[in-house]
Amino acid sequence: MDTNVFIYAFEFPRSNARKIIELLNRNEIEAIISERVLREVISYFRKYYRKDLAAAFRYYLLLSCAVIPASEVRGEMSRFKGAIKDKDLEQLAVTKRLGLKDLVSYDKDFEPFEEYITPKRFIKTLGLDSEESEY
Repeated sequence: MDTNVFIYAFEFPRSNARKIIELLNRNEIEAIISERVLREVISYFRKYYRKDLAAAFRYYLLLSCAVIPASEVRGEMSRFKGAIKDKDLEQLAVTKRLGLKDLVSYDKDFEPFEEYITPKRFIKTLGLDSEESEY
């Protein structure tokens, strides 16, 4: 999962991202994130909300997601460098390295990659009712 899934889930209660997080909370799906996604989520909530909310998100992500360190995907990062913006490189590298089927994001920079799927499409692939928005 990419950073925006966690942010949209928090900021838009009636979103497909929120539905995904609810599935995660019920242990119906697994989430794998890069170390960078962890840092981005914490940074976002520290900047736009409060330090204690950022700390709560850090705790939540560490408990609910598998966090893959950048050191484990350096080879893939080198392989895909230049094919995607640097800010997205680590998450793409995690997806490729682990052979994940889906990279759930609402970031069109991932569109050239077959693993990219929007939150709405992800919810639909699970046979669940989706919200109108893509996120």
